[in-house]
Order: sequence, then structure tokens, then C-alpha cells
Amino acid sequence: MGCKILVIDDEFEIVEFIKAILKTKGHTVLGAYDGEEGWEILLRERPDLAIVDLRMPKVSGLEFCRRVRRTPEIATMPLLVISSLGAVSDKPESFWAAGLRADDFLSKPFEPLALLGRVEYLLRRTSYLSQNNRKEEFEKSRAAEIPVHQPPPEWKEDPAEVVRLFVESWNRGDFLSEFETLADEMIGGISRDEYINRRMRVFQAAASNRHEQHVLDLFVKVSHMMAAVDCLREDITGGTRVAKHERYLLRKTSDGWKIVSVRSKPISKADA
Repeated sequence: MGCKILVIDDEFEIVEFIKAILKTKGHTVLGAYDGEEGWEILLRERPDLAIVDLRMPKVSGLEFCRRVRRTPEIATMPLLVISSLGAVSDKPESFWAAGLRADDFLSKPFEPLALLGRVEYLLRRTSYLSQNNRKEEFEKSRAAEIPVHQPPPEWKEDPAEVVRLFVESWNRGDFLSEFETLADEMIGGISRDEYINRRMRVFQAAASNRHEQHVLDLFVKVSHMMAAVDCLREDITGGTRVAKHERYLLRKTSDGWKIVSVRSKPISKADA
């Protein structure tokens, strides 16, 4: 069943282009051509997702996102910001999404499949995360004045924090952050959108078992451009706790530390 999606962009051609793409998946698409008109439609129609251009007349994309996050009735609505600024900046798309307090960011120009991948991910995530959890995440982020789930900017420079983020991103269904911890060797040549979609399918299948992953302790050894991190973790599935020992190998890249391999084994009572 399709969802109701609001598209706001001051370029008529862009709105019609996105409408045509989303309608192929059965979605109902509402269009607006400036931020003020989009805000009025959003309050009236309460769409499942809003796609918002960053630079718009009357109300900018930044102000639009701020209004949404400040309004309790719609504060947890998924927001996908689109802009040509991402294509001319050296900042990753996750940087723009975090700064705007949006759920995702897509650079113009974009391919139809890229848009569909982001939209599908956001709609699925909204479906599988309870509304209460999303509200709690919003309140925590508003109180701290930082974006939801946005790790400290220095996390990429600490191998231990990279591993911690990789392990515990599962608990939030935050597979964008998980993807960013991985080196090419771990990704296997698939795109970010495909990786997120695959992980969301696993997340969906495990949802009924209430699976959680927590880091208990980390031991780090760094040698030049490589690092080894021994991780003691606890997995909780349906009330059953299993301790694991994992050895992560990481490589220093221009974008910080990235995980290149993982070895894992349960810890038996004899090992404990």
C-alpha cells in the first residue's frame, strides 16, 4: 500500500519529476512550490514523509525542518532534504542531514533509483520503529541540541568508537551510521542504499524477537595505519543473553578509521 508523501521545491520540473518517480510505487504525492505553501499542506494533510528542497522562497528548507522538529504533533515525521549544495561540497551527505536535523539528505541531480532507495528506507524505518521510541529520540536530541543519533564529530578518529557505533547502531535501526563505519572490503561493492535495504530486511525479521546488542568492554591496539579492537559484547534476544568476543581489524583512511574484518565467537561458561 502506498504512502502519502509531500514534495516541496520551487522548481516545477523537479516536483513533477519526483511525483512521477514516486507514483510508480503507488504513493500519493502532494506538491508545493515554496516553504510556506508546503508548511500549510503538511499541517493539513499530515503526510507520511516530506521531501524538502534546501533553498526555497518564503520559508527555507532549514527553517522548515526546524518548524517540524519544534512542533510536537509532527516532530517525528521523516524528512528527506534535497539540494544541489551537496554536489559542490566536500562534506558527506550525512553531514548535511545531521546539520539540518533531517533523516536523510540527497544531492541534486539524483537518479530515480537513488530517490526510491532513500524513500523506501525512511518509510520502512518509520514502520518498524515504534512511535514512542521515535518521540523519545526526538526529546533527547532537542534537549541536547544535537541531531538524533548524531555521534560526536571525532568518532571516526577513534577505532574503539567506530566499533561501538557499528555494534550499537542495530538497536536504533541506524544502518546509515553502520554503513559509514565499514571499509570497502566489508561492503563488497554494493551501494549504500542497497546495504541499508538489506539490513532493514534483517532488522524487520528480527523485530518480533526484540534483539539488542551492547558493548561491554573494548581493548585497542594501534600500529601505524592499522588497529585491532577486541570487543566484549552482549546480545539480548527475547530475554536470552549471549556474551561474545569479537576481533575487529580497522584501517586508517582519509575518512577516518574503517572496519575491514570481523571475527566473532560466543563466550562459553568455561571461558568466562
